This record gives sequence, structure tokens and C-alpha cells, in this order.
Amino acid sequence: MSAFNPLPSSRQLTPQEWQSIAIDSLNSNAQFVIVGSVVGGIIAASVTAFPPTFFVIAGCGIYEGFRRIKEVGRNHKAITTYNCVAHVLSGDDLRDYCYQVGYQEAVRQVRWAIQHEYVVSDDALDLAESPGKFMLSAAAPAPLPAGQNYSAPTVITPVPAPTVTAPLPVQNYSAPAVITAPPPVIEYPTPTIQTQISNYAPPVSAEINLIEAMVGREIRNQLFVGIQGAGKGVFVSNALAGIRKYHPRRKIFVIDPKGKDEELGYWENHADYLHRAKILEMQPHEVVAWIQECFEEYAKIPGECLLFLDEGIAVSSSFKAQRGAISWLKNKVSHFVSLGDGDGKNFWMAIQNGDAVDLGISGGMRSQLNPYVIINPKQMAAYESVINLELLPRDKKPSSEEITAIASRSPVGRALYHGALNEWMPMQKLENFSGFDRDTRTFIKGSNTATIAPPTGQVAALFKKLEATQETVLARFIAYELGILGEKHEQMKQRIAEAINQHGRKDLQRKFVDI
Repeated sequence: MSAFNPLPSSRQLTPQEWQSIAIDSLNSNAQFVIVGSVVGGIIAASVTAFPPTFFVIAGCGIYEGFRRIKEVGRNHKAITTYNCVAHVLSGDDLRDYCYQVGYQEAVRQVRWAIQHEYVVSDDALDLAESPGKFMLSAAAPAPLPAGQNYSAPTVITPVPAPTVTAPLPVQNYSAPAVITAPPPVIEYPTPTIQTQISNYAPPVSAEINLIEAMVGREIRNQLFVGIQGAGKGVFVSNALAGIRKYHPRRKIFVIDPKGKDEELGYWENHADYLHRAKILEMQPHEVVAWIQECFEEYAKIPGECLLFLDEGIAVSSSFKAQRGAISWLKNKVSHFVSLGDGDGKNFWMAIQNGDAVDLGISGGMRSQLNPYVIINPKQMAAYESVINLELLPRDKKPSSEEITAIASRSPVGRALYHGALNEWMPMQKLENFSGFDRDTRTFIKGSNTATIAPPTGQVAALFKKLEATQETVLARFIAYELGILGEKHEQMKQRIAEAINQHGRKDLQRKFVDI
């Protein structure tokens, strides 16, 4: 039995993957045209002994090169801004794309590109002019090897138009009338993969392990979007637990800029490296210095490692407030997203809205980040800001009413766009590692965190100093920063250690080597 299948049904790519293929297909050799023209001008001028020949040839080449650069730039905008990809594809890529989205959709994209004067590939032009040439057809069978008894695949040949002879009544009979029937219409199968928003019916999430679908087979760069209280912490912490399960060798580096005590449980049991601070209480230059130190430490970690940055928009605001700092942050994020994956280092980030331009995440870079969007219908204004951006594919932008209907099927009242599955679905109930319910603003009964009251007064002030200090030896912190020596020194060390243990501050336990 042969497994040969001429239909590319197995090549089902996400819109982001098709965007990447389309961008790769933009083959602009403008720079080579410019260089070649200059060299050709020099040669021509030396042969003809006529110097103006150089300027004519080189000038034409330079003009042609810049023209091609401009064309590539416009096509890049069509791909990333309007999600129009068919017009730059060629060969098997274009055929596979047609088979996945349907020939009508592909032709619509190509004709739109032609109408708006974008440069299209030759194959795309053929598709627009004659779609039938690109539709998959049966190939002639190859000759069978000698001695084989199996039959070759059947070749489907269009049946010529049949003729029907209808005799006239005898009394008026003169000659038979020949009626030509129209040729048969061959229907080419087009699988339906695009969701029609008017009949939106996402799958039941209870049948899908959301975390396994996200990190079970491979770890991708991810972007988590949700307004404060939407449930990003619960979702991301469960994803980190999934990495512990499916990729135990992968180290996890977490940067928590909020530093809220009730959210410590999200990270402390999953992170190999945990850095926490309350940047709302810090000056911009302090935030910049802290993030730079965290990034430098992460870059030195050997082997496979995941960096998760929480509250990315808040961090970028501090960098924007310090002159010249935001460009450093953009370069770092771009490096983590574009280059880290090949080295087994991935980048995750959580933001409160989909506008991450200040962090350098726009255009083609979005295609390298799987988006995950969590919407609470009580915060529908946040959803409106998300769908107006380029974060989601065009066919994955349900209306507010449809989002509310999806969330109504969720046990936690949320709708989730799952980037790995490219689908909206009701959010599952996941384990809350923090032990704190953000909806009711209460600790969950029976959780370890429920018995721990947040620190107040002098203890809270002391914890802030412990978080901010560069010391990793508690005895040195007490001597040099608190100025306590002698008998009181050892007593203070014991009290601080008890407070850290009592409030479950495992991050401080890891930070100070002498606790």
C-alpha cells in the first residue's frame, strides 16, 4: 500500500507561519543591482574610454536598486499590516496556501494586491488571471515495474460533452435535431479552515489540555495579553509548571516588577531564578538599572533557559522616562525574540494591552510570538483595544457578543485566545498557585498562602530593603546597611530569618546564602 498523497492536506500552517514564509519570499537583490551597476559602469567606461558611460550605467542601476527596495518595503507592509500573503507566494507554497484557505480567498488577495499596485509574483499573476491552472489535478500514472500486479492509480479525464438526439414527431420529421449538453462541471474540494465569525463555534476547552498544547511538544516565544485581574498570573504559572513537567532540563528565569506578596506563589515554586521589585515605588533610573542587571544575569546562564518578563508595558514606561534607555530595551527584546530560540532560550512576556510597539514588538516580529489573550467580559473595553491592533489574525476577531458567549461557557468566566491552537475557547479552571482569588480579593480556603498575612509596618519596610540590596550575605547586610554590630547583630539576624520564613519569602531565602 502506498502512502502517496498529492493533496497537501497535511501542511496546515497558522496565519503567522504563512506570514513568515511570505516575508522570506521577498527576495530583493537591490543591493546587488546597485553594486553590479557601479562595477559595470567602471568596466564600460574603461572599455569605451568615455567616462560619462560610468554615470549612465551606475545611475540606472542605483535607481533600479532603490526602486526594488521600495517595492519590497510596500509588500512587507501588505503582509504585516493587511495580512495579505498570497500575492508574493510562488510554486508549491502558493498551491498549498490555496488548498488551505481556498482558491477564492487566494485570488481575492492577489487581485486586491494588483488593484493597490503591489508587486506580485508571476505565479500569483497566473492565479489571478486563470485560477484553474493552479488547482490540483491528477497526474498521469508512472509506468509499473516489470512483474508487478498492482494497478496504477486511476486517471480522471474530463468526459467530453455528450450529445442527445431527440427525434421530432413523425408527421413533421425532416432530420434529427442534435442538442449539445453543457460540459460537466468539475468541483475541486476546498477544505473549510477559516472560521466564519457570524457562525462562531469554538471547541469545548474541557476536551483540550491547554497547557500541554502550549508547551508539551516544544517551547515557543509567547506574548500574554490581559488587563489587570484577567488571570495572566494563573495562566502563565500553570504554563511554567508545564515546562517543569515536559521539559525538566529547561531553567526558568522570572522577572516580577510588581513584587506583590499575594502573587509570590505564582513564581516561587517554578522559577530557578526569581527577581522581584515594586517598580511603582522606584524611580525610572532605578528600574532601568534593575532590569539591565536582570538581563545581564540571564544572558550568562548556560544551557536551555526561558526568560519571563511580567508587566512589560510598565517596564517600558520607566525606560521611556530615561533618555536613550528605551532603544536599549527594544534591542534586547528584539534579540531575545529573534535569536534566542535557536540556542534553546525563549522569551515570554505579559502585557496589559496588545500595543507593545514601545518594546519593539511590531510588524514581522509579532509573527515570532504566539499570542495568548485572556478576556473577562466585565473588562470588554480591553478586548476592543486588542482587536483594533494586529495581534490577532483577521479571521479570529469575534464580536463582543460572541466573546461574552464564549466566556459564559467557562467555569471562571473568561474567554481565551490560544495562540498554539489558533482558536478562541472558554478558559479552563487552572490551579491558582498564589492562593489568592483576584475576583473576590480573598485568600483561597485551604491554601498555604491563606494562613500568611502580608507584612506590615517595619517588617514590610525591612523586606523592601532586603529586596533592593545587592548583598547576598545577610550578616553583611545587617552590618553595613543597618549598621548593627556586636550582640545585637546576631539577634537581628535571627529575627530577620524568622520573619522571612514566617512570611514564606522563598525568594529571600534563595538570595541570602547564610539563612
